[in-house]
Order: sequence, then C-alpha cells, then structure tokens
Amino acid sequence: MTEALDSDARSYVVFRLGSEEYGIAIERVQSIIRYEEPTPVPRAPGIVQGVINMRGRVIPVIDLSKRLKGTQFTPSAHARIVVAESEAGLLGLAVDAASEVASIPLTAVQPAPDGVLSPETASAITGVAEREGRLVVLLDLDETVPRATNAHTTDTGQTGTEGEVDV
Repeated sequence: MTEALDSDARSYVVFRLGSEEYGIAIERVQSIIRYEEPTPVPRAPGIVQGVINMRGRVIPVIDLSKRLKGTQFTPSAHARIVVAESEAGLLGLAVDAASEVASIPLTAVQPAPDGVLSPETASAITGVAEREGRLVVLLDLDETVPRATNAHTTDTGQTGTEGEVDV
C-alpha cells in the first residue's frame, strides 16, 4: 500500500452479526477472543449478557445483535468477543465472527441513509462502505454502546441515566 493511500484510509476490525458486516475503528479494539459464556449479572440492562474475566479484569459483554438488530445473540463455534475501549471503559462485544482488519478508503464511506433508521440507531452508524462487493456498516462505539447502558446500579436498584456521572 502506498503512503498516500494510507493517509486517505482508516483501519477497521470487521465482524459479522448474522449476514451483516460491521466495522469498528481498530484503535478502539484491544483484542479479539473466542466466545465464552459470560457470568450473568443481576439487574443488568437487557443488552448486557454478563461479565467475563480477562487477564484479571472484569469486562461486561454486550449482546450487540440485540442492540442493533433486536434479536438475541446465539453463540456458535465461530463466535468471538471483540474487546474494545469505549467512553464507558473496557467492554466485550459478542459477535458471530470477526473476520479481518480492513483498510477502508475515506472515499468509499457513504453517510448512513436518512429517514430509515431510528434516531438511536442512526447515531451509532458513522457510515457505510462498499468493500469487495459487500456493504460494511461502520459503527461509532460510544454511540453503539452508550455510557448509560453500562451505568452502575445504585443502592436503590435503579440504574443511572444518561448525563449522570458514574461514581
């Protein structure tokens, strides 16, 4: 790859949820591990499958399929957990498969279509790129899994709301 092309492209970790492909900026991804069943956490938000222990750190695992598609994640032999750093901290994203790291030219990225996505979903999508005859939906990790989703439970059993500071 030439130096000029490198400056006009971004690298993404590309993964699959069902038949769709998604990408997250590679600088946010720390590792990709084989899927392991998370330990459930009582009163966790619906998209949180539970937690795993990775190298001594407890990491929440998010059901990305439930968040983006409204369908429950079903693990398979190819399932992976993409461990990424978000505004809310380190978290795992349960995905059907993580296929590659792709360099996507900025000129190949088109804006998400207006009017067909809910405001919540539209804010999570930074663009759509055609790559080798397939469409890859590019995600903003912080909008895909907002901080309020990972809010700590208070003593009253209620979860924090957006805008509140986690203590």
